[in-house]
Amino acid sequence: MVASAEIATPVQIETLPGQRMSVPDAVRQALDYCNSGWLDISAGICERILAANPGNVHALLIQGISAYKNREPAKAVPILAEALRRDPGSVDTLYHLGMALLLCGHFDRAELAFNCAIQGRSDYAEAMAGLAEVRRAGGDADGAYELLKRSVTLKGNYSPSYIAYSLMRFDRSLPAETEGWNRRREARHDRPRLTMASLGSYGRFAQTVNEYVAVRLYAEKYGMEFLTPDWVGHAFFSLDDPRLDPSVLPEFQGWLRQRKDFARGFDERVADPFRDRDLFLGGSPVNAMLKERRTDILSWLTPRPCWDRFLEPPVEALRHRGRTLVAVHIRQTDWWNQDYTPLSLYLDWLDGLWPTLEDPVLFVATDEPSVVPEFARFNPTTPADFPVRWEGLEYLQDFQVMTRADILAISTGSFAATAAALNPSPRLLLHPAEGNRGLVPFEAWR
Repeated sequence: MVASAEIATPVQIETLPGQRMSVPDAVRQALDYCNSGWLDISAGICERILAANPGNVHALLIQGISAYKNREPAKAVPILAEALRRDPGSVDTLYHLGMALLLCGHFDRAELAFNCAIQGRSDYAEAMAGLAEVRRAGGDADGAYELLKRSVTLKGNYSPSYIAYSLMRFDRSLPAETEGWNRRREARHDRPRLTMASLGSYGRFAQTVNEYVAVRLYAEKYGMEFLTPDWVGHAFFSLDDPRLDPSVLPEFQGWLRQRKDFARGFDERVADPFRDRDLFLGGSPVNAMLKERRTDILSWLTPRPCWDRFLEPPVEALRHRGRTLVAVHIRQTDWWNQDYTPLSLYLDWLDGLWPTLEDPVLFVATDEPSVVPEFARFNPTTPADFPVRWEGLEYLQDFQVMTRADILAISTGSFAATAAALNPSPRLLLHPAEGNRGLVPFEAWR
């Protein structure tokens, strides 16, 4: 008879050379490597888990995800199908199987997988975005649009939905007989290249703008061409970067190390910069707003003239209300650690500032409209007062007003900080001091 202590002893496997751990811990390690971009290592750990524990559904799921993220969707399909056979009720497995099938071009089967995932979880925003891609591939642009709109409403910080929906909004916002926004120049063939298939896929507008600037500066520093996919910044700003063919270069393995190496090559000149590579940074690891390149960056990040009809009327309306435009950005709903700057800091600051200004007008940009009444004594203007609204892209109208404000007080995060950097001639920029001890002036350029 086997002793009870021996029965309870968990199975230990070697996940990496010299590392042994229980199967549940190994699954967590495989997931961590998958999320960090080390897809081959993640897949290898899953193989060792499955050798010791055949049919482990968690390992099968992670192995399948690693395969399709590593641009091997045909390999992922049978792995994910086996995971689903062993756990038919898993909506996450249905979603990832749908993604692998979508990438393989099996649209009917992908549609079925996404629909089943949504039936199992009615608010599954990611599955709605996948189903929208199926609809769009089948020529149903309106169906794709409605799915993306719902996905963004449910989960505004899910980047693929936000990007696809925004790009469709740009297309639907173009004036009649106006040249489209997706103008591109031809890439030079006598220079090394950097590409970024992930641009815009991780983080929202401001994060991706900063990532774009960082990689463009890096590419210029080492004499390379920078090829980009369709992304919100390309649609909004007057950019003409060469078009990226995502099939040209492989996905990079291990983005954490790449971020470190990129930052080193950005801050100093290195002998072995990235070249002829597809970068995956997961957000810019550097502050790309270099003071010595300010003029260039401002020229790159100029909105396309075709959007003036949405961007200029709000600014003009505010200028008609007063001579000194004061803007505040209040973030209250989606900061990762919920450490929001107290409203009292902005109100106390405005109480002292207001009497010193010539004919001031206040604009409040916020993700939480319920805070606006707190500013009532300053007769604030909000996007609800704009003479024209840019449906689905209202945040870009907020952004534009902040880039034109005389005085701007921002909250935590990159959205308003990027607007501050792109404001060509502010009188005063303020942000929260460490520990929210007050609002203090800051320099938007490194």
